[in-house]
Amino acid sequence: MDQIEQFQRHDLVWLSDQAWREIFSREKQNSEDLQRWQREEWPAVVLRRDAEAGDDEVCIGFYFSQADGRQSRLFARTRVENIIEHQSSLALSTVIPVAPADWQPALRELNLEATAAGVRLRVYGALALQFLTGLNYLDTNARIDVLFRPQDYEHLVAGLTLLQRYRERMPLDGEVIFPRGQAVSWKEWLLSDSVPEPVQEQLVLVKDMYQARLLPKHLLTESLREP
Repeated sequence: MDQIEQFQRHDLVWLSDQAWREIFSREKQNSEDLQRWQREEWPAVVLRRDAEAGDDEVCIGFYFSQADGRQSRLFARTRVENIIEHQSSLALSTVIPVAPADWQPALRELNLEATAAGVRLRVYGALALQFLTGLNYLDTNARIDVLFRPQDYEHLVAGLTLLQRYRERMPLDGEVIFPRGQAVSWKEWLLSDSVPEPVQEQLVLVKDMYQARLLPKHLLTESLREP
């Protein structure tokens, strides 16, 4: 596997001292926030590759939260050789303890049902950052960004059915990610299911590591049937 291809959007990466030196040399703003990020050994988040990224570079993001509730972000790049640890986004079960108390019962039920159905839900965004840093990222408008990667069409239907049902109890959002790393908002996917037009003509916004574009929906479902 190509070194770059092992990284997917929403993955977490921990950086070497050399990576931090290079980032500090380029970034003159947010220096205090970056210094704290380095000191606490918090991970960066993998982003879609920008047009200027080199063949050996990964695009990453840092998301800062201040005591007064202000939030900001910083985008950077780092070479693959300067990444010392890499993992997928966090499992839903991992982050439930830091979710607001009124969400936790429903999250536990969702996780249990998903596990029973063979659907492994992962979390990114505000709830994941709150777990990783201990800082406050969740406000009254916060969403719970969840993703899952279906292995076949039945798996896709099972995951979407669960998310559709539980979105009535919590502010759920997020993506379904197909085998080639192509991600679609699962809310958009569900909305397209209700549109009275031929499946062959339905388009959805697809994001991957390189771009965002409209693609026929049937191509994604067909990718689940490929050997």
